[in-house]
Amino acid sequence: MSSAVEFAYPAPSAAQSIEQSLAKLAARDGTEPVDFRGRLSALGELSRLILAPGSGLRDRLPREGLAFLASFLDGDFLLGQIARELRDVGTLSGFVRIHSRKSVRTVPKGLVCHWVAGNVPLLAVFSWAMSAVLGNRNFVRLSARQGDVLSPLLDALHGISDAGARMAEETHVVWFDRHNREAHEAMSRAADVRIAWGGREAVDSIRDLPASWHCEDVTFGPRFSLAVIDPEVIDAGGIRRLATDIAVFDQLACSSPQYVFVKGARGSAGFKAFLDAFNAAFAQQSRAYRRHALDFGETYRIVLDRARALLDGGEVFHDARTEWTVVAADAPNAALDCANRFVQVIPFERLEDVYPHIPRNVQTVVTRLAPADAERFTERAAHLGVCRFPAPGEGNHFENPWDGVGLVSRLTRSVVRTDAGD
Repeated sequence: MSSAVEFAYPAPSAAQSIEQSLAKLAARDGTEPVDFRGRLSALGELSRLILAPGSGLRDRLPREGLAFLASFLDGDFLLGQIARELRDVGTLSGFVRIHSRKSVRTVPKGLVCHWVAGNVPLLAVFSWAMSAVLGNRNFVRLSARQGDVLSPLLDALHGISDAGARMAEETHVVWFDRHNREAHEAMSRAADVRIAWGGREAVDSIRDLPASWHCEDVTFGPRFSLAVIDPEVIDAGGIRRLATDIAVFDQLACSSPQYVFVKGARGSAGFKAFLDAFNAAFAQQSRAYRRHALDFGETYRIVLDRARALLDGGEVFHDARTEWTVVAADAPNAALDCANRFVQVIPFERLEDVYPHIPRNVQTVVTRLAPADAERFTERAAHLGVCRFPAPGEGNHFENPWDGVGLVSRLTRSVVRTDAGD
């Protein structure tokens, strides 16, 4: 076990401690105001570079999720996400009059420290981008289980514009062991905002670290997601997009559905037609999206759960290996590990049949229902804890709010000024 802190970005020119790195980012030096529009434009250009065949940037990034990332970094998309929370995005550039004698300004919180889980490396980029475009400085600790997705983007960003270079220079990326208590505490004590991604144990350990009294916590812990579908409403394209929501991150993302509830009796023609189409689409998308290599334990669990589902009276559909598995059953089986492209398809006659199966840690419900059913279902399910009701194909789109949290308000401060009367 190593206690060393390895700096991924920027490459240190000499021996540098984590305390020195954090102190540099945390310093309040009275530099010029944040160029919000310039930062937005730089991220938009970065989005185009990610997709450009000749840029070379795409070759340095994992293929999975690149389209999601490019869409998120697009300037118009980011601006729309920010505008959902701010009364006037102009407050990010200067004081804006809101009353005859009152003006408001929105300024960055300061130093944002990110602890990123190892299951989906792109998570680091989503939280960093929202923080950086709002003017914060960022310190990102990557998991030892993931590659460095952020540094190639920062390299490219530095050459785009002055605003891009400033965002890159205000970001430090490191690795250190999860047992390195001193490094974790140093990050936590320096943070004005702590963003933690990961499982229950990881999130709890970060929340327990000592922090300043004013420090804001944003935690994205373990969540559960599902889909609710009416086969009379969804078309072939929607079924394919639903399969993509499940396949693209191997269900390692919390937003990937684990149960798919389908309207109609299990033996009905509509249910069977949906199941056949979904199985074909799931097999196709599982071939299209490269998956991580399964270890022995993961492979054994898939084979064991297939047998358990059969013994419990379910129908099991799968490939010749362990690439994908679909279980059709009368009710969800919580004993089955719905991960690594293993999904349960459950019939329902009434929406009331679905509500008892929405857990407290629910995040996303991919929804395709008739308008009246969609209105009734989303209203009640929202009160049961659901944070998002995306359409098929949008389940893994990172957006604001996320997990029910408005990121802009957590990453900024609102300043009120009394002006001279007219």
